[in-house]
Amino acid sequence: MTWMTFAVFVLCTFLLGGCWDQRGLSTITVITGMAIDKGKNGKYRLSVEGINAQELNAKTSSGYAPSLVLSLEGNTVSELTQKMSIKGSRNLVYSHMRTLIISKELAREGMLQFLDYLERNREIRDDFNILIARNGKAEDILRVTYPFQKSTSLKLHSQLETMVKNWGGDPDVRLNEVISAWRSAGRQPVMAAVALQGNPKKGISVDNMKKLTPDALVVLDSLAVFKKGKLLGFLSLTDSRNYLWIEDNLKRTAMSVACGKNRYIAVQFYNSKARTKARIVLGSPEIHLNIRTESYLDGTQCKDDLKKVATFKKYEKLIEKGIKKNVETTIKKAQQKYHVDIFGFGEAAMQQDYRNFKKIKSHWDESFTDAELYVYVKVNLRRSGIRTKTLLKD
Repeated sequence: MTWMTFAVFVLCTFLLGGCWDQRGLSTITVITGMAIDKGKNGKYRLSVEGINAQELNAKTSSGYAPSLVLSLEGNTVSELTQKMSIKGSRNLVYSHMRTLIISKELAREGMLQFLDYLERNREIRDDFNILIARNGKAEDILRVTYPFQKSTSLKLHSQLETMVKNWGGDPDVRLNEVISAWRSAGRQPVMAAVALQGNPKKGISVDNMKKLTPDALVVLDSLAVFKKGKLLGFLSLTDSRNYLWIEDNLKRTAMSVACGKNRYIAVQFYNSKARTKARIVLGSPEIHLNIRTESYLDGTQCKDDLKKVATFKKYEKLIEKGIKKNVETTIKKAQQKYHVDIFGFGEAAMQQDYRNFKKIKSHWDESFTDAELYVYVKVNLRRSGIRTKTLLKD
């Protein structure tokens, strides 16, 4: 054996030794969700959800609770995450956390103090969902069980992911995007808001998973608007979809458009693109938003002949008018009700017209309130499903 071969052999023994900080699965509890409320005996009340992996598998399930929620109060989230072990027998692992829920009351006071810990901690990843509990306690939302996915935090993660893909009601922001918006001179952050429907006391039981109609259910509710780290208020679920349209992050969505008196066409949208041009004219912002999208007819309550090109042109104009109205309404709410730019128009102005933007950079949100807005929409209605004739009779 040559000295080179011996050296390679010795090196391989070190590489095959495994992780120096490895921990067996029997000694850990994976934390999938976290909820933060105002405390009574401390500044914060932290609740964490740890999964019981055996109960998530249909073959090994014994009917016990699928997850465990532990709560403690203290003055820093950092201390509480470590101190939580006084209530559990295993080491808590936070690297797989999928959902963070924050109470409305705490969000109104400000969240930067504990988000600093979450951003700074090397074990916690920054790709988890951040949600605001619009009613009740964040802790209550974390405790509600669900028939199809037994872990509340994992259910919420899948629910938001599905919503983004199918309709667009979730702004789809993560921790790094929230922090980036707070540091930006031309944007304020937003977050998804959830609400608890039903009886939270009955919703925390295992029986809630076995009912045709659960006693309690967590639903995606609206869009939370922030300024300087504090919650200002909420926009509607439709505004959340329009936010994604403006941000050029909308994957798919559906919309009903009037085509007559109390009659509508249903339209599915895909391949949407949005482009923003912003400049400062005589000290005032001027914003041009261009939206292009492809669509197909999903249903109709009108009797127009779908074999005619003129019908498609007519519907395209109606759809363009509907999108334009919806988007303008959402932007004007941000301008007139909350006086903040949540869409990043300021960032666009900073990139495209920095020389003039820097003059109003320190008070961009106030300038945005009076910005001139121009929205242009182009819709291509590609097809009418698998049939052209309508079932409606004259």
